[in-house]
Amino acid sequence: MANPESDALKQAQQDYANALAAVQQPEWPIDHAPADPYGRTLTLVDGDLEIAHGSEGQRDLTFIVGKLELAQGIEVLIGTTQGSDIFNLLFGFDIQQTLMLPRNVREMRELVRLSVVKALAQEPRIRQIQAVAFVDEKAYLLIHPEVTPEQQTALAREQRLSRRWKLDVLLDTRLGDQVTAAVAGVGP
Repeated sequence: MANPESDALKQAQQDYANALAAVQQPEWPIDHAPADPYGRTLTLVDGDLEIAHGSEGQRDLTFIVGKLELAQGIEVLIGTTQGSDIFNLLFGFDIQQTLMLPRNVREMRELVRLSVVKALAQEPRIRQIQAVAFVDEKAYLLIHPEVTPEQQTALAREQRLSRRWKLDVLLDTRLGDQVTAAVAGVGP
């Protein structure tokens, strides 16, 4: 003898399974690569979008992925004056507040370093900052073990003559990778 409640339950379960199957995503093509956990964005060169020739000769925008995308994102974060992004007024680097009052070089460096660390706290892909150093500091060689002390001295001299400062950051990501990013500006 048929049980109407049991038959209705089985029919409801079958209807649910059919509906679920209808909305499931199709299988990815074999040549489709999974999304990069760091993200994917357009490549910037000196603040402009990069356009390159494709494999068939056409010109197109280029993309950057992986740890290089994170490093570029950090450079954009630091290169954006805080409050200038109308969609996120908290995004960016507060360099104006840092440079407003006259300070000696040592104090200015510390304020710039602290402002960079504060700005990097906005980046959810960063787990920990290992080192932050100007080119003429000992920690710079920790960030760049490939640089010799003689090369570091030459870089520091070049930086002083150009009046452009460069601060490099070594950080750990939430995925366990290490990334080095450069931050630069003009000033004392």
